[in-house]
Amino acid sequence: MNLKEKINIIFNLYHEKTAILDESRTLTYRQLDELTRGVAAGLCSRGVGKGDVVAIECPERADSIVLMIGTIRAGAAYCVIPESYPDHRKEKMKLLVQAKVSLHTIAEAGGGEEAALPETERQPDSLLYIIFTSGSTGEPKAVAIEDRSIGKIVNEPSFYQGETMGQLAPLEFDASVYEIFGGLLNGMTLKLISKDDSLDCDTVPERFDGIDTLFLTTRLFNLYVDEAPELFRKVSLVLTGGERCSVHHLQEAARYCTVLHVYGPTETTVFATAHRVDGTELQMPIGKLFDQGAFMIVDGDNLAVPAGQQGELLIADSGVMRGYFGNTEASSRALLELDGRRFYRTGDTVYLDAEEEIIYVERKDRQVKISGYRIELGEVEKCAYSFGLQKDCLAHYDGQRLMLYVKDQVNLEQLRGHLRSRLPEYMVPTVKVVDIIPMNTNGKTDISEIINGNSMASNNRNEIMQVMTSVLKSEIAAEQTFLDLGGDSIKAMEIIWQLGSKGYQLDLDMLFSRTLGEIADNVSHG
Repeated sequence: MNLKEKINIIFNLYHEKTAILDESRTLTYRQLDELTRGVAAGLCSRGVGKGDVVAIECPERADSIVLMIGTIRAGAAYCVIPESYPDHRKEKMKLLVQAKVSLHTIAEAGGGEEAALPETERQPDSLLYIIFTSGSTGEPKAVAIEDRSIGKIVNEPSFYQGETMGQLAPLEFDASVYEIFGGLLNGMTLKLISKDDSLDCDTVPERFDGIDTLFLTTRLFNLYVDEAPELFRKVSLVLTGGERCSVHHLQEAARYCTVLHVYGPTETTVFATAHRVDGTELQMPIGKLFDQGAFMIVDGDNLAVPAGQQGELLIADSGVMRGYFGNTEASSRALLELDGRRFYRTGDTVYLDAEEEIIYVERKDRQVKISGYRIELGEVEKCAYSFGLQKDCLAHYDGQRLMLYVKDQVNLEQLRGHLRSRLPEYMVPTVKVVDIIPMNTNGKTDISEIINGNSMASNNRNEIMQVMTSVLKSEIAAEQTFLDLGGDSIKAMEIIWQLGSKGYQLDLDMLFSRTLGEIADNVSHG
């Protein structure tokens, strides 16, 4: 796909159709053509061209999209740097990608709406964009994607239905590539949805009115199924992925619209596999490659594992990145030549089912070691869902305790009994009921906020456990119950009275039905 020619064809074909729609304004394809030509002309006049990177630091999303397309028409690559980032981080990112120009507004680009489109050249291997992804060392890595890579996203017909695409993803997140370029290069209207609007479940059905196709991260998808299910009666097609899925949530939404469970690391350009949810799944596949290419499931020696066995997923399709910009060492670790193909190591553990669809098991880095045992956190979550949870849950190990956060208001004694009947003792978590499982700006689980919340609660927890120890007059462990330690009604009233004097509200039912760790985590204060 010649990207520059494709943009020109679409702009001419849909001249007066609405291209971008948000609360403050509407842009037709003709207006988008004029604005992006102006940006391209302005950038070229400043010496920007093939191989250069333009940093986009614009606070307005519609304007940022104009700057992104204008940069491409100038023959250069874009890198979106959120205005909200700390100055030190922004400067570090611009230095890493060797940004030639930084743009904060359309006017800053220059050129004007009447500018002629400059004579620039784009090839399949032209650098298209750079997106940062978190690195295991704590340093973000700059993923460099070429023109050829987005062809598989733009040209996949099952990814588009109707006339209007919802645009929710932050522009520094790779799902925005699907929304913006997939939507516009298929002649659709982009309806921009703000973060605040996307999280207000009371108004979501109204705000999303008129949208036919959209992508939702796993957490946001689950939230809408739980809190705004009427949304799925309004849309035609929903793509969802990004984290381990809930079979229940996917099948519930699929009763009302087409749901595609998609998968793909940033390094393979947005999506690499897809599965259409049909409601009969016992295990939810991430599907098959939809692009011409290959995949392998390998062991630690990079040898293919037998069918049905677990291993690391390697992907070789047209979306595989050029590499990590400015980091050849990280690139060589992530990219592997096998059988004449260039594979990306996903770091994801998967296996192939009887229908030859890929089943996602877990991130390799979500394996934790507790008391010498290696544990897949996803297995704990899967067991909890089998109890009948209807809402989100999340297993997390903080280095000391294995926790399970659940949103359902459930009988914790029954849930704990269910977990103990199916998991070995070292895998039975402490359960905590929460109102929300926090999301970061990309719509994925915000583990750091959970960890910070745990840290803030640790003083309260220690105080509660000290009271328990003093009354029961014995060493206690979080997984033990009050009755396990010989508690009786007199000791129960003493614990309730002492905690009450410190501002903690505990009743007999909680004291008798939960482990001491669960009491310490769930008892209310104030």
